[in-house]
Order: sequence, then structure tokens, then C-alpha cells
Amino acid sequence: MSGHFTSQKALKTAALLLSITFLAELLGGIVFGSLSLISDSFHVIADLGSILIASFALSVAHKRHPTQQMAFGYHRLEVMSALFNGIVLSIISAVIFLEAWERFRNPGEIQAGGALVIAVIGLVVNLIVIRFFHHAPDRHHDVNIRSAYLHIMGDILASVSVVVGITAIKLFDMPIIDPVVAAFVALLLLIGATRVLYSSAEILLHKSPQDIDRVRLRVLQIDGVKDLLDVRLWQVCSHLTVGTAHVVVSVDSLEATYPIKQNIRSIIQEEFDVRDITLECETEKGSEEHSHRFEHQH
Repeated sequence: MSGHFTSQKALKTAALLLSITFLAELLGGIVFGSLSLISDSFHVIADLGSILIASFALSVAHKRHPTQQMAFGYHRLEVMSALFNGIVLSIISAVIFLEAWERFRNPGEIQAGGALVIAVIGLVVNLIVIRFFHHAPDRHHDVNIRSAYLHIMGDILASVSVVVGITAIKLFDMPIIDPVVAAFVALLLLIGATRVLYSSAEILLHKSPQDIDRVRLRVLQIDGVKDLLDVRLWQVCSHLTVGTAHVVVSVDSLEATYPIKQNIRSIIQEEFDVRDITLECETEKGSEEHSHRFEHQH
């Protein structure tokens, strides 16, 4: 309970600070004419969106229990939200690239002094947030805290590049640096969006998060197991993996398969982070009578 409270407190504090940073950088970029500052503000709001989406999806999934019609409840909301987030980030990146190209061809006037102050404030806020997450006791096992930590690390890199770029503009009077830095931040944004889209697609396409051969070899070490067939593992969301499998056993009675199945479940849950797996046991003779290969024709 306390771990969940700590996680939620950390996320809410980060959300508040990042919201302030977003507004400051967006308004500062518009007022002082800095595209790099505007692009960094969208980088901040992108990470903030990812954090809030994950937190909201988890909250809904925990409150709305599974039903017969929705066996896994609302956990898939996280994936759908992340997919939408990735698409939006890709569009924002494209818009920034286009504007950066236009500014590169026709550099505008930038009030470097004011823009630099805002950029430094943004960097300081990111450092405060990352320190807050670094000392959170549940950072290593809470998926939301871990994700937020990595997002803020990306924000710090973007903020440093903006501060360096605006400093160079102020020292050397080269406004052309601004669109170059903006394009770099947009590239970071696009890389993040691509990763989000790729990971979301993997989950929606039911790609196994674990090496099936490793799972099979580990289960074959259990006494009474002759083979493990038709193993299917998939993610409902980033923190929930489930699966099914056929177990070929060397025992003949149904009662004798119970301890074998319990042993398999325990190993798969603890060593491969599979929350739930449905196991069907059969004898060697029974396994030879039908194919376990999945085939589907439209």
C-alpha cells in the first residue's frame, strides 16, 4: 500500500512540475522567438503525456474488475493510449521539422537572454524531478516510476542541448543555431514516438515477451515433464503477461498432474514474469494423436 502511495505521489509531483515547465517553455519560446524552446516544451509534454497515460490506464484497470465478456478487464487501455500517444508525437515531430527547415532558410530574431533564462529553469526542474525519482524506494520494481525516470532522462538531454544552443546564439549571434537545435530535439521526440509505436504494435500483435525456447528448456527440467508443446505467451499490457501451453507428462492419473502443474506455474511466474498461464496435461500417446501447430486460414 505504501509503495503504491509513494509511486502515485512521485508521479503527481512530476506531473505538476512538468506541466509548469511546459507552459513556461512554450510561452517563452513564442515570446522570445525560440523554436528550440518550443520544441523542448513539446518534448516535455510528450513525456508528461506518457506518464499520465500509464498512470490513468493502471488506475482504471485496478478499479474496473474483469468480467466474463472482458477477461482481462481494462488493462489493454494502456496499449491503446500509448499507440495514440505515439501517433500524436510523430505528427508533432514532423511539424517541428518543417518549421525548423523554414527557420533554417530564413532565420528570425531571437531574444537569447530571455530564452536562456527559461531554458535553464526547464533544465533545473528536470534535475529536481529526476532526483526525486532517483530516491523513490520503488523505482526498480514499479513500472510507472521506471518509465517516468527514463522519460525525464531524455528530457534532461533535450534541455541541455537547448541551453547550449541558446548560449551559443547569445555568444556568437548566430540565430541559425536555433532551428538546428529544434530539429535535434524533434529527432529525440521522433525516436521516442517510434519506440512507443513499436512496443505497442508488438503487444497488439501478441509477440511473446519471453524466449519460448528458454521457457521450454526450463520446464523440461521438472520431474514428470516429458515435453512442453504449443507454448503461447502474450502481453495484455506492459506489466501483465499471460499464456497457455500443453504439457506432456509421464504420469497416468489426473491427480498426479496437479503438483506438476503447480510447479510449472510457480517457475514460469517467478522466473519469466508470467502472471497467469493455463496448462493442459496429456500423456505421450495422447500428444502423438494430434498436431499442436496453430494454423488459420481466411
